[in-house]
Amino acid sequence: MKIKFEDHQAQNLLVYFAGWGTPISAVSHLVMPENYDLLICYDYQDLSLDFDFSGYQKIRLVAWSMGVWVAERALQGTPLESATAVNGTGLPCDDQAGIPFTIFKGTLDNLNETTRAKFERRICGDKTNLAFYHSMPARDFQEIQQELTALFHAIEQDQRTDLIQWTKAIIGCKDKIFSPENQRHYWCTRCEINEIEGEHYLFSHLTHWAQLWN
Repeated sequence: MKIKFEDHQAQNLLVYFAGWGTPISAVSHLVMPENYDLLICYDYQDLSLDFDFSGYQKIRLVAWSMGVWVAERALQGTPLESATAVNGTGLPCDDQAGIPFTIFKGTLDNLNETTRAKFERRICGDKTNLAFYHSMPARDFQEIQQELTALFHAIEQDQRTDLIQWTKAIIGCKDKIFSPENQRHYWCTRCEINEIEGEHYLFSHLTHWAQLWN
């Protein structure tokens, strides 16, 4: 995977795992908490994360969509102050607890620039949210195609769950990618659930990172 590290010489660390194919700037408007560095993880063509977490007092995790599944593997064994899953589950390709298999596979098999645009409309919902999302630089099409291919095969081979302890799941009530029903089914026995009026891309409704764990 790729990373972007914002070093503020802080004692604490916020780790964000992006959704598949999404620009890292999708969260750039969120105000950082005091005394935190920021590590952004994205482009999951491989799942190796080379980063030294040992110097931090507190580590908080926020993972969006496919980033939930990836974070469980990358941060297994890392002590976390909090771990928030946003519109994702630990079983991302699953008929009852994630994206139904036929839809996931269909997205991969039919991915082109046209279907990518349709997917982005689905994750954003209304035109205002879509305009906000499109104000950010898009990622390279070939890169996100390779990323989804790698994710599909990795998820097929690794169905383990609960590799880390999640403290909160945030569900957008209008999510058209991970259905709210499937998210509730997955998280109801695992952690606190917070439902908000929002689409799959719901960060435009937020102003501060701390809203994701407070």
